[in-house]
Parts: sequence; structure tokens; C-alpha cells
Amino acid sequence: MLIDNVFMELRSRLRSCNVYITTGVDFTKENCNLKISIQSDCIVLNCYIEDFGSKRRDSLSSIESLSDSYDETDEELDASTYIPISEFCHIIPNSMSCLRIDKNTVSFRILTEPKNGGNFYTELLTTGKPENSVKKQNLKINIKISEELKIVCSNCSNVLSDGCVKFDRILELPSANLDMTEWFCHGHSHGHGHGNEADVVIKQNKLDFLYRLTYFVIDRSILSEKSNKFNSKREVYHCSRCLAWLGLKIKDTVRLYNSEVKVHNNEKEVHIFSYENQPDNVHVNDFIQTIESITEDFKIGFQYAVMCKIVLECTISAAKKQYLLIWIMDKELQVLKNKENVTNNKIELKSSFVTKILYKIELALNEEVENWLTDPVVVNTEISKNMFSEGIEHLQKMASKVPESFRNSNGFHVSYLKI
Repeated sequence: MLIDNVFMELRSRLRSCNVYITTGVDFTKENCNLKISIQSDCIVLNCYIEDFGSKRRDSLSSIESLSDSYDETDEELDASTYIPISEFCHIIPNSMSCLRIDKNTVSFRILTEPKNGGNFYTELLTTGKPENSVKKQNLKINIKISEELKIVCSNCSNVLSDGCVKFDRILELPSANLDMTEWFCHGHSHGHGHGNEADVVIKQNKLDFLYRLTYFVIDRSILSEKSNKFNSKREVYHCSRCLAWLGLKIKDTVRLYNSEVKVHNNEKEVHIFSYENQPDNVHVNDFIQTIESITEDFKIGFQYAVMCKIVLECTISAAKKQYLLIWIMDKELQVLKNKENVTNNKIELKSSFVTKILYKIELALNEEVENWLTDPVVVNTEISKNMFSEGIEHLQKMASKVPESFRNSNGFHVSYLKI
């Protein structure tokens, strides 16, 4: 089969579509010609494999962009693939630009027309909300007030709490972009670190359960004496049995991360937070939920800012931190990709909405990180060690959907939260 993978970024408001195609042919080695036919309802790729000594009428690069129909009677045709796109938009024939072929990948840009009326110069706006968008998943908390439970390490099931615990209150911590003086559970004096959560002074009762994003804050006294003694001289809270990274100590409290601990109640061990359609990898899911929740809160706190910028921090030890700089480029980007298990020469596409980002990994505090942290429109938060490492692996995996030459921009890596 000629095509292995198809990925398109469809921007209906800009009337354009970026097309990235991965093929099973290395065009730098194979003696072949490629014909790309841009039609109003589909894209057709024809590949001609030449034997040594044979001659074809095509010359130079043998790459064409035509709007004519493909002729099935062409005897020299070795492979042909249709990519229907009329379900999502209409293509303007002969509008292909920015054609680039690199080894086994083909990329180009085409102009589109809306499916529901209008043309390239005229747009018909609808009054209703779009049917598809990036939707924030509903958070489910798997604990209840006055319910007996044990907090355990998710890696080895070591009991961290001092026997069974009952929480009197379960409260959500406010967004870093909101005025903390308006939240009744906080003191009225707080720092001005421009969104730095470490500046927030939390005054909580011993049996208060305070949560935010994908972590929760509890009083250190409800944890076992063995765990507290083991971590007495550490800033990072570890499991006393398997040494797993669990969270951070903040004065008399401990911030534990959902992905690193579980609760044992009703003879079951579950993570404290769960979401609809949650994938098996809780670290990746919590990583995605952290970014999407901050982005959603960002729209409330900074309604007129153009782009959301986030710094995810990871404390490795008392003297070492790592940083992930994230720049949200497009929160609701419509992408088209081929369905799995394609067995014929007609590619079926499916649509989804994703968040496109730029990101950069910094292994220590430097001038660029400091500039981001002091920027009043940048939101920063701590994440767990496993969320940091597995989140980066997830971004690298999502970036593989586009050719390597398109994965970097101005010193940042290009990726998507989930595809």
C-alpha cells in the first residue's frame, strides 16, 4: 500500500488545510514518480515505480499538482490512493502550495471552502455552538466525607496514613489566576508571585482534604510516624518502602499527587481522582488534565491574552528542579487522520479536536525560565516526577504524526496534547 499515515490540520476559519502524508516509499532511493491530484472532493496520489532502463515522459522532479481526474487505465501506474475529504470541507482545485517531499513523507498546503455554504471570500456564521471541541473531562473524586480510608503508595501498596483516616471537609483549592483574598479558606495576605502556587498561604484544619488539578494537600500528622520520620530531612516526600516519588512537603502539610498514591476503601484500591474515558496510563492522563485545566482557567483570568503560557515544574531534590515550558498555540484545532486498519487504496478519515502546543525542556533554572516565571501572564505549577517524564514521552509520540522537519519552531518542539 502506498500510504501509511495521513494527518491534516484543518483550519476552517483560515480556509486552509496542512496535509502530512507518510508513505511506504523512500523517494530519495526509489526510482519512482509521484503525481498528486488535488480535486474538489478528494486528494489522489499516484505512484509510478520505474525499472532500470525504462523511460517516462515525466522529467525533472516528476512531481505534479493537477486537478484532472486520475485515469485507471494508465498501464504505468503501480499504486494509487484516494483521500476523500468532502465530508469535512471542499477543496479549491489547483490550490496546493508549500509542497515538500522528504524521504518517505509528503507535505503541502491546500485552500478549502466551507461545507455548509459560503466560499473562500464569504463566511456564513452559525448562531449555535460548534458540535465538536476540546471538552474538559468531568472530575470524579473517589472519597467521601467521614468515610474511612487508607492512603497507600500506588507502586507498592505501602500504607502511608496513620491507620484509617476520615476527612471532615473536601474542598477545591482556587485557581492561581483568581484573587486568593476572595476565597474564605485562605488567609488575606499572600505573595505576588504572578501565579506561583508556592506563594499561597494555606490555613487548613487537620482533617481537611484540599485538592487542585491532580494533587491534594493534607496535614502531615495524619500520615504514619514511619513515613514522616523517613522523610523528616527531605523536601520531596518518598515512600519508605520502595522509595517512590510521592509528593512535596510544604511546612506542616504534604502535597501528594493522584498518580503516585491510591486510597484503600471498601476493599478496593483506587486513585483519588478519575475521569471519563480515562486511559490506562494515569501519569499521562494527569499530565494532560493539568494543562487543559490551566488553559481553561487562563481563559477566565486573562480573557484578552492571545496565547496561554505555562511552566510545569518538577522538584527532583532539594537542590534540583526541571522545567517544561509550554505555549498553547491552538486550543481547538480540528485534525483529520486516517482510521486504523486501512486495507484498501481508499483512505477513510476521522475528525477530532486537539490542543496544539510548543514546548521546551529545561533541566535547570536559567535566564529564559526566570523570564517566564516573572511574566505576569504565565501560570506555573508543580507536577510529579513521573508526570514530567511520561508527559514528555507522550508529547514526543504525538509529534511523530507530522514529518520530522515540522517538529521544531524557533527553538521549541511542536506537538499535540492528544490525538
